[in-house]
Amino acid sequence: MRNMGMRASEVRGRTVVVTVAVMVVLTVLQLSVIAALDLPLGSPDIVLIVLSFVALSQGPVVGAVVGFTVGLLADLLSTHVLGQTAMVFSLVGYGVGLAGDETDRTAYLPLVVVAAASALGTAGHAAMAGIIGHPSLTGTQTLLRAVGAALYALVLTPVVFPLVTAGMRRPRGDRS
Repeated sequence: MRNMGMRASEVRGRTVVVTVAVMVVLTVLQLSVIAALDLPLGSPDIVLIVLSFVALSQGPVVGAVVGFTVGLLADLLSTHVLGQTAMVFSLVGYGVGLAGDETDRTAYLPLVVVAAASALGTAGHAAMAGIIGHPSLTGTQTLLRAVGAALYALVLTPVVFPLVTAGMRRPRGDRS
């Protein structure tokens, strides 16, 4: 019985490591390519979207740990205050992870949860910047960006969600 508990924690640790490695690649892609796109209502935050999928499938603790780790990396690669993205991503990862059990009941709930997480993450970045004393967006700009983030998440979720959930099964050893 004890060996089974150690094995489950080993698999969970491996899942977190693989997830963080993939998220690091996505962070670099986000900062170098996606952020440079000149799309209406801002650019989609693919890292936040994938973090939401990870939190939905793995739960609040893994969501918060992966969110903090990837957020800290994003903070180190950016020019804003260290910890800003780490705080927002860890809160989003934890909050979305809490909704994970409910999303198994319907196909539409992950769409709503990920869209809400993207909007709240975008608004959270603006709020953190304002709290720290470096506001980068006005209230109207924040609202437009949050709506844009939610719309981009709705468009990307049907494409990316199956890929992430299939990838999350591999490190755990699930073959189904």
